[in-house]
Amino acid sequence: MVAVAHHIWEVPESRAYYEKKRAEGKRHNQAVRSMARHSVRVIWSMIKQGRDYKLRE
Repeated sequence: MVAVAHHIWEVPESRAYYEKKRAEGKRHNQAVRSMARHSVRVIWSMIKQGRDYKLRE
């Protein structure tokens, strides 16, 4: 979970996703879990497509 929390603070898209979940009324822990699930979906998609992770500029 620490890696996800670090990712939230360092990557603007992740921070926006976290803030969106907080605005939906989710508590911090719920928003972090949601971000973790979202990250897993992104990683799985990358594996299936054989792509590398790239930050949007």
